[in-house]
Amino acid sequence: MTDPIIPGVLAILFGSMLAVVLLVPFIAISYRRRGVLGFWWLTGWFALVIYVLALWTYTLLPLPSTNGYHCSSIQTVPFASLDDIATYPHGSLGDLIRNPAILQLGFNVALFIPLGFMLRSMFHRGVVVATVGGFLASLFIEITQATGVWGIFPCAYRLFDVDDLITNTMGALLGSLVAMLVVRRRGGVRLRVEDPRPVTAGRRLLGMVCDLLVVTLVGFAVNIVWRAWELYVVDIPIGQLDPRVDTLLLGAVPAALQLVVILATGATIGEHAVMLRGRTGPLPAIIARPLRWGFGIGGYLILTSFEFPGSTLLVGVFVVVTIVSVWAMPSRRGLAAFVSGMTVEDARATHPAAADTAPDSTRSRT
Repeated sequence: MTDPIIPGVLAILFGSMLAVVLLVPFIAISYRRRGVLGFWWLTGWFALVIYVLALWTYTLLPLPSTNGYHCSSIQTVPFASLDDIATYPHGSLGDLIRNPAILQLGFNVALFIPLGFMLRSMFHRGVVVATVGGFLASLFIEITQATGVWGIFPCAYRLFDVDDLITNTMGALLGSLVAMLVVRRRGGVRLRVEDPRPVTAGRRLLGMVCDLLVVTLVGFAVNIVWRAWELYVVDIPIGQLDPRVDTLLLGAVPAALQLVVILATGATIGEHAVMLRGRTGPLPAIIARPLRWGFGIGGYLILTSFEFPGSTLLVGVFVVVTIVSVWAMPSRRGLAAFVSGMTVEDARATHPAAADTAPDSTRSRT
């Protein structure tokens, strides 16, 4: 891979990892601030995380090595980059297209077009705010370069160029203008944030995805911390580590966490993220809630934590039945709610049926 490709790959890789880690908090905040989680809103934030990391990697990487380190100067003359065009072939249209100075200017403009677009389309800011935002973001990057990443390096290893400020700001301006032309405001009556929404299959499955992310991230985090304690504090040789502890930490700790939350509230962590709650039916809560855990996320964690003949097949059947039951059962109850006699409703509903009487205009949104 060439150097221009490496920063982009790193941005996509680490941006995707960061987006996954932040997904559950983002979903929870979106439901509480906007009332829903739209597909394009989620996609936009995912793109924003990757874009911010792309800005960082493209403007600061590669970091210099200790060998052959050269300090860069500061260029404060506006439009001095235009003089560089004449130093390369420029006698024809083909020469101009391949001219490195023109390509650099075009890249600087293109790099900040997404920022202006997102500031206007996602955050509903005007052209002036989007343009000023692009200028401030570019200024922060240029100062970071000029200060050697705020003193980490003895001097600047990249050129502070006022022309970069100008072209980056132009890119943010263009991005906001494009957003003004292609992104249209939604009309019609919109529900308030506090109004209940229907319990859709998509929303139920989104809650399940949140549950899987929570138990996976919690399990790995606890396991890593414990193993680090054993290796670097207690100083246990890596060959003497008990592999059974991994199973316990990866499965039992997240399962216990979900059990406590379900026993206390009647809903899983993922359901709380998408603002759903479980309502007890004919069985008392002291019986219904453990059943809901056992035939839901708790049962899944138990089945995946132990290997026995046919365990893989059983896990597959359990997952398929759980997903299909969400679509097949009334009110999107799902397997765990059905076995426990519970129902699932919007956390903002004032009575069990309120979530099913919301206007049809919201049924297509998660």
